[in-house]
Amino acid sequence: MIPTDLFKFAYVPDWYRQLDELAEIILPESWRFKKPTSETKNSDTPILERYINLLFRKQSIDHNTAPDTLSAQGFFHIENERACFHTGLYTQRYKAVYACFERNKKQNSTLKWYFIGFCDEVSPNMKYIHPLPNKPYFPAMKNGVNFIPEWLIRVNVDHILGDEENLERIPAKIRKAKNLPLLLETAVELARRKFVIEPSIIVPQGYQNRLQYLLPVCLTNMVKPDLAMTLSVMDGYYLGNTCLTLEMAYLNARMIARPTAGWLTDLVK
Repeated sequence: MIPTDLFKFAYVPDWYRQLDELAEIILPESWRFKKPTSETKNSDTPILERYINLLFRKQSIDHNTAPDTLSAQGFFHIENERACFHTGLYTQRYKAVYACFERNKKQNSTLKWYFIGFCDEVSPNMKYIHPLPNKPYFPAMKNGVNFIPEWLIRVNVDHILGDEENLERIPAKIRKAKNLPLLLETAVELARRKFVIEPSIIVPQGYQNRLQYLLPVCLTNMVKPDLAMTLSVMDGYYLGNTCLTLEMAYLNARMIARPTAGWLTDLVK
């Protein structure tokens, strides 16, 4: 069984430098927010850092729960002195990038593996790895993203407004408004109608290996979203159970692909 935390799986030297080097070799992308809501130790690539950490968790869980060894190796290759997984990222020559490990020989560490860096398939570190691990995926994404605007969106207003974490994500100036339940449901309906004209506003996210949708919700401004609602796909309808900050929505969406919706891309540099 692989630990689901990168730093419990391997000794990782100079982590932030490794992330900076990764950002240099992959296709150009913004990896930090323009106006972050909270400070992080990593001020240069915090989005990339979270992406790699969450992806490691996903790949290790998929490896651990695979029905057989061959399937497991497709998620996370571990054999002899080498281990690696597909990061889902690509170099500027469109070659897949892998996170690579070797057996840990540091005497003062009890961890079995040592992180040696990010590399493509022609790197010497990948010489004896065959077949290569598969690109990460969410099973529901095989059939593409098919949001159906005709489906009803059931908003679990009582849960959202009764949950402290969800409530704190709603703008403070309307948090105590008596008509907040109506305002929330109206904003969701407005977004559903807007999708018919602008299909790109609906963004997929992966949650526990299931596909969900992120819906921009405008509560204080008709144009600029204040938060995002996650929509779970049910039998003939969507269920809105959770609200996320826009930063949270961006980070979740990035697990599947680089966001292209304007309401998310406006957040990054």
